[in-house]
Amino acid sequence: MRSLVTVLSLAALLAAGASASANGDGTSSSPPAAAPVATAPSAAAPTASAPPAAAPAASAAASPQDPAAARWCAPELASLPGEVCAFLPAKPAPGPRVLVIFLHGVVQPDSGWQWAQQRGAARAGARHGAAVMMPRGRRGIGPKAMPNSMEDWWCWPTASAAQTAHEDALLAEWDAARAELERRAGARFERVLVFGFSNGAYYATSLAMRGRLPVDGYAAFAGGSGARYLQRAGAQTKLRAPVFVGWGGKDPAHKDQVALAKMLRRLKWPSRSLGKPRAGHAMTDEQVDEAFAFLSGRRGGDKAPGRGRGARTR
Repeated sequence: MRSLVTVLSLAALLAAGASASANGDGTSSSPPAAAPVATAPSAAAPTASAPPAAAPAASAAASPQDPAAARWCAPELASLPGEVCAFLPAKPAPGPRVLVIFLHGVVQPDSGWQWAQQRGAARAGARHGAAVMMPRGRRGIGPKAMPNSMEDWWCWPTASAAQTAHEDALLAEWDAARAELERRAGARFERVLVFGFSNGAYYATSLAMRGRLPVDGYAAFAGGSGARYLQRAGAQTKLRAPVFVGWGGKDPAHKDQVALAKMLRRLKWPSRSLGKPRAGHAMTDEQVDEAFAFLSGRRGGDKAPGRGRGARTR
């Protein structure tokens, strides 16, 4: 059974061919046109432990020629309103019921690439007894300044203009999907975490710095930066949910995440970071474990105040 790092490295590898954009170098004074896209991960990425048998089995992503590739959610996952995919653990972890909102990296339309990311997120949820909700981004807002434009790929609104145009509708979709998932689960989620991978991590960072969501914490894996416009936003934000940052030393864009970790320390923001020198553009089991531990208040992390209890987006 494939490890989480292998599953998410596969997703990054399938999207390879795009180099890191100059827009996310951490020095920009205004929001970039789109979050940077990193190159393929190194084969030297660490091997993580195998997930439990309760996790959905991983399989190769569908090819663009496969009619099934047009389906957004992997076949074994539940579908919620708004093309949101969902996973409920067979055995929820003791304590408060946890929901992870997982934000994907860039996805070429009808490629099936998103399935590898969804399966990796579901496997992490199974290991930690957490439900996972996997919404879909928007097309038409991706990076343009690339050898091959990704403007029409599925991405998240990292630029201010795209946020103005799409964010309210996106967050309303998340609210509706969460309400339906709580109905199916038979209980409300008491803690809500936002995990972002690659492009999704850049957007998760933006949400955190703007205090956009009343959630209990964020985790940014292989994405996110310490750009000046984010620091300015963070300095004015009163809703400071803890942030975990994870990166791989062999990811060409990892300096963005190092800058993000430094920025959070300057802001005295509750945060923790974990870089893996041999990892590429991926999120490892160890990083995911550390994120869950920190955001739940274990291993010396400050306990989050439970803003996810019945909270909704604003």
